Amino acid sequence: MITSAGFVLADLIFPVFMMYFFPPLLGIIAAANLVIDAIVFFAALRFLNMKMKNRVGVLLGLWALGLVADMTGSLFLVFPLTIHNPLMNSLIDYYSIYSSPLTVILISIAILVAALIIYWMDLVVLKKRIPLSQARRIALIFAIVTAPYTYLIPTNWFYH
Repeated sequence: MITSAGFVLADLIFPVFMMYFFPPLLGIIAAANLVIDAIVFFAALRFLNMKMKNRVGVLLGLWALGLVADMTGSLFLVFPLTIHNPLMNSLIDYYSIYSSPLTVILISIAILVAALIIYWMDLVVLKKRIPLSQARRIALIFAIVTAPYTYLIPTNWFYH
């Protein structure tokens, strides 16, 4: 996609997981995550027939921890970009992720790492407020449902 000035649009578009590192996009992502987390949190409380004091405060804490976990997953994906290995750089394609099995595996591991971090941090917060068995259930629900599946969106969908 080259314009008359020789400008390449694809050079401006970055992998989807990099959204967490650009402040304007981080605000949009944070708002969307808050909505999703609120739906998951209140649905889990209702489904498990749980009562909790200061639900909004707990929700905001879980939301912030989820953002930290998502950013950690993004950092995990950025790390291979810092290694100057021509073979590795040719095998990893963050723009068309499904064209490279190594990229799919790497992104799947990043999602799993973020989900594990979500589970662990949410469990630490929740077990202070509710019984451990219920805290494990809600932390597991959050880890599964709110993992950063957006990493699986290929960037080339936006410019091809």
